[in-house]
Amino acid sequence: MKNSDLKKTGQLNEEELLSYFSEHVLYEIKQLINATYAINKRLPIHNGLQNTVVESFAIHLRNLITFLYPFNRQEDDVCAEDFFCEAMTWENLRCKKSDTLQNAKKRADKEVGHLTTARQFGTPKSKEWDVVTLTEEVMPIIKLFCESSDRVGLQELFIPVWNMYLLNKKSWESGSEKGDSHHSF
Repeated sequence: MKNSDLKKTGQLNEEELLSYFSEHVLYEIKQLINATYAINKRLPIHNGLQNTVVESFAIHLRNLITFLYPFNRQEDDVCAEDFFCEAMTWENLRCKKSDTLQNAKKRADKEVGHLTTARQFGTPKSKEWDVVTLTEEVMPIIKLFCESSDRVGLQELFIPVWNMYLLNKKSWESGSEKGDSHHSF
C-alpha cells in the first residue's frame, strides 16, 4: 500500500474505527498488561531476551500515551479523540497528562524509539521502569476513554480486557508471588 492509498483519520467511518480499535488499540492494551505481568512476576525468559519484555512494555506504554494524548499528530494517526463526535469532548473529559506519563513517554522516545545520546549507560536506579505504577496510572484513563466514546461503542469490547487487567492487578497486589515492579534494560 502506497502512502497515497492511506486514509486520513478523519475519513474513517464508525465501522472502520471499531475495527481499528478491535485489532490495534486492544492489542496495545493487552500487550502492556502482559508485559507488566511478565516483568512483575519475573517470569523466566531465555537468556539474552530479558530486555525484550521491558522494551515491549515501554513501546506499548508509549503508543497508548500517544493515543490518549496526541502531540504533533500526523494525518494518518489514530487517536482517542477520533472516537468522539467532537474531538474536544475527549480533551475536556480526560485528566491532564501527568508528569509521570510525560516522563515515561519521553524516556520511551529517547531510550527505545531512537538511538540518542539520552540513553543511559549501565544500570543506574534511574534506568528502572516502575511498570506496575505506570500501568495502574494509564489503565483508568483508557477505561474512561472506552466508557465515554460517543461515536463508537467500545465498552463491550473493552470489558474482557479490563477484567484481564483487574485479575493481573490483584496478583500484583497480593503478597504471594509478588515480584519487583521495577525493571531496567
